[in-house]
Amino acid sequence: MTLTSIFALVIALGSFYLSNWAYAPSDDQCTWRAMGKRVVIAEILPNGVAEEAGLLDGDELLSIHGRKVDAKHLATAQRYINDQPEGRILIYTVLRERKILRLPVRLVKGFDRTGLIVLVSGLAAWAVGLLVVISSPSRKIARHFYYMGVVSLLVTIAVTIGYDSVAPGLLAPMVLVAGLALGLAPPLWLHFFLRFPHPFPLRTNRHFLAALYGFSLGGGALYAVRVLVRTFDKSELFQEAFRFLDGSPVGKVVGWITPTVAVAGLVLFWVGSYRMPPRKRRALLPALIFTTAIIADLMAYLLLQRSAGQSLVFIRESWVFFFPLPLLPLSFAYAIFRHGFFDVRRAILRWVTYFTVLGLTLALYLGGLAWLFAQGIQVIPPAWVGVLAGISALPIGWLLRWLLLTLRRRFRRDLNTTREVILGNLRETKKRFSEEALLAGLVDSVREAYRPHVLLMLPVEKRQVLLPAVTDPDPDEPFAEELARPRRLELPLGLVRHARENRELVLGLGSDEADWIREQGDVLRAHVDALEVQVLSIIMVNDEPHAALLLGGKYAELNYGREDRELLREVALAAGTLLETAVLHRRMLDQGRIEQELNTARLIQESLITSEAPCMPGFQTALRLSPALETGGDLLWVGKRPSGCWMAAVGDVSGKGLAAALYMSQATALLKMAAQQEGMSFEAILPALDRTMRSLMGPRDFLTLSILEWDADGRYRLARAGHPPTLLIEGSSPAEAREIESSGRGLGLRPFAPGNWSVIEGQLSHRQWLVMYSDGLTEAMNKRGELYGLRRFKDQVQRIWGTGSVRAACEAVFHDVTAFESQNRDDRTLFILSREPA
Repeated sequence: MTLTSIFALVIALGSFYLSNWAYAPSDDQCTWRAMGKRVVIAEILPNGVAEEAGLLDGDELLSIHGRKVDAKHLATAQRYINDQPEGRILIYTVLRERKILRLPVRLVKGFDRTGLIVLVSGLAAWAVGLLVVISSPSRKIARHFYYMGVVSLLVTIAVTIGYDSVAPGLLAPMVLVAGLALGLAPPLWLHFFLRFPHPFPLRTNRHFLAALYGFSLGGGALYAVRVLVRTFDKSELFQEAFRFLDGSPVGKVVGWITPTVAVAGLVLFWVGSYRMPPRKRRALLPALIFTTAIIADLMAYLLLQRSAGQSLVFIRESWVFFFPLPLLPLSFAYAIFRHGFFDVRRAILRWVTYFTVLGLTLALYLGGLAWLFAQGIQVIPPAWVGVLAGISALPIGWLLRWLLLTLRRRFRRDLNTTREVILGNLRETKKRFSEEALLAGLVDSVREAYRPHVLLMLPVEKRQVLLPAVTDPDPDEPFAEELARPRRLELPLGLVRHARENRELVLGLGSDEADWIREQGDVLRAHVDALEVQVLSIIMVNDEPHAALLLGGKYAELNYGREDRELLREVALAAGTLLETAVLHRRMLDQGRIEQELNTARLIQESLITSEAPCMPGFQTALRLSPALETGGDLLWVGKRPSGCWMAAVGDVSGKGLAAALYMSQATALLKMAAQQEGMSFEAILPALDRTMRSLMGPRDFLTLSILEWDADGRYRLARAGHPPTLLIEGSSPAEAREIESSGRGLGLRPFAPGNWSVIEGQLSHRQWLVMYSDGLTEAMNKRGELYGLRRFKDQVQRIWGTGSVRAACEAVFHDVTAFESQNRDDRTLFILSREPA
């Protein structure tokens, strides 16, 4: 920035000086035109030196100070006049009405008022752009503003340079710089209004921008080549080619590119202004009006130039068209100062304070020296005066240095101090195992280091950040009511992926550099702008966004520079590493509490399920429940009813873990309560459970259940609610194992529908087995993805059936399933009932 500013200032001021003083061309204030072989004076400037000498329109020019004027070498004659010193008198020999007259013409050097206006406009644009970029060094629109100011300065070369008078050694580089400036000015103008005041999507279209800048730079290069050829090509071979090119369609397109782009930028300015909130639109209205008026004024100048461009009167008075030009950057400066665009007031405060302290210190020092000399210090030998002045300057220099450093710390800390303030707080070991303490310490250190006027530390949940409501939103804002409510900011997957790769993410939130916010709606974009946050820093923990740090303007500046963002990335990386330790510590503590709670839940569950078969004369029972986790969702209960009948139930709650265990416990308690009620019939148990579980369970949870009731004579009743069918084993052959099918819907399902539970009755004979089980046995899976299946389950039970021991069958089944299974671990439950021989 410093180098480009110095370069532009030196080039612009130097070219203006060279064109108006060092190499200012002399002028006779008249124009000539070749008519065949003759050279005729075409126009005399009113009240000019040519008119004072007596020259008239239509005079045939024969010679100038003895040098013959040839129609083929008019450029040589013009160059001869331009090279003469100011005030020299040349004798013009003319033919008028067949009389030869010798008239003395005193040459003058004119002052380029148009160039002065363009230079002043460029200086104003550069100063405003420099102030904006100092205030907001990281915003693209601020840098663009500065580039436009620099190019406006460089355009002065093209307006002021005298191609026929400047030394050839200086002409070539000046022409190249002028061509570069003319090539950059139109696309920079259009690109600026694609970004400001409303960011149009076309501003990021690389193909469009490449074509725009490429075509315009090509026109600038063509301008530079044309000027150089015009100056150095003595044979005029290439000049004929350029004259042909000017009349071709290509030349006309190149000639109209600047006016077309200027009007296009103005249209974008109008459209973008009306897409802004009313308050900001009113703030931009003066700049909008001045821009429109100045563009219209310059368009009128271009149209008149095509018809009267060679007129001396038009050339001399053309500065009038450029006179309003400085109002263009000044109108933007008014909007910036008056209404806070880019918030340059803080930067001005900082620099004015610096220079005020510097000026006062030097004034006091020099004033003190003057007072000492006035009091008679002259008696000191002159050799010692300089020594004393130098010695006294040392403490003044140290004082000035101390004052400037103090002000710098007040307005802006140096990078090392800022890093030490922030990272030093994170290094405190007492906070390393507390997530809340780490985040609070980070907030305090960032506030101390940057003093931002907005500082928010917000949690990130499912890639979303809940932005707080805007306090006292502007009632003129189009979304004032929406701004008064919190709103969610979603982090796109692309940004999260980038954050995972770098373990941190720091983003600017300016409207011209955060399209991903605008893609989520204009209301969200207005919400972020109303919060006045500029930087978003994402802290990653275990490759997931954990917290978001949002910062507003800092110190006396508006924006955070590149070094600040690099420091915030370093801070986010360090904070993420420490937070991973704190989160792991918290999870370990939570895991301990969870394990304790699970152990308690497991004890409660074990107290509810039937873990040992009760003694039943005339019957053998075997049962076993093996949960997949500490707690499970399978149900197993055996108990005696008031009628003297026995009842067994095997069930399975959807899902796993603690939630399933809770539902299972509730279902077991309800089942025991229903079974113990004397008035509760077997047929009414399932409907009653269905109604109660529907009110207790979640919308996607359900319970499958098989219940069996039998008496001392072996008569049984069986009902099923979506559970696997009960098996009746009568022998060891496949035909002697069959499923007892009974219809019925699972319990607790939504929406409500009739259960259609059917009750099947039967007689359990001697050596017959009734087997109830959960699908955790039959759906066990091995490494090849094969299920254990109902066929293997039947074969294993029938293999042990011949021994007559249901307990052996139960153990054999569980052992075989465990050896078979390698994945898909699930709760397993088995109940076997057999009737002993009489």
